[in-house]
Amino acid sequence: MSTDAYHLEELKIARNASDPRHVAPPIGAAHRRILDVGCGAGQTLLAAGLAPGVLGVGVDPDRAALALGRSWGGGVRLARATGEALPFPAESFDLVVARVALPYMRVRSALAEFARVLRPGGTVWMVLHPFSMAWRDLLRHLRRLQLKGAFHRVHVLCNGLLLHAFGLQIPFGRKGYESCQTRGGMARALRRAGFQDVQFDHARAFVATARRPEAAESA
Repeated sequence: MSTDAYHLEELKIARNASDPRHVAPPIGAAHRRILDVGCGAGQTLLAAGLAPGVLGVGVDPDRAALALGRSWGGGVRLARATGEALPFPAESFDLVVARVALPYMRVRSALAEFARVLRPGGTVWMVLHPFSMAWRDLLRHLRRLQLKGAFHRVHVLCNGLLLHAFGLQIPFGRKGYESCQTRGGMARALRRAGFQDVQFDHARAFVATARRPEAAESA
């Protein structure tokens, strides 16, 4: 599947709530400024049907995906950036979304940035990669004798264990810091970044949500 075809399929899924692959952030009246980190072509925000006056911003390091998203229109602002270095002032957003993006980032750095750009009381919503998914991928590669893919999955699992136990990750060539996540490891990482009210949901995907405390709560 070509890159454009992949993003078009993702947009189709994002617009179809009955699709079992559909996972979308709950957007409420308090969410007037929304940031989607690792947005691809902006599918999540485009499919959300944001109300007039709501600012939707997406960032991604992939120039081609951003160009495709801009060609679609839809009013979502797109910029090239990574989750570890967001080009926005502090307290710029009410909601930060990271749909299957955090697993490819340096988690500690990215969560610190998410907390920085969120206003007090703002929330973060993320779809993660569970340990079980990386383990299944490893077994699949081994059954097919795909040793390169299997070796990469071993690295992802090792990073998941390091992240769970110590909050650390190690880079692996061009694959970067990819990891899988656990509830315990993510709860500790989110609290370390200053979040509270950490919650997890496994209904359709491994979803984590948390809230940046109000100023009075963190005093």
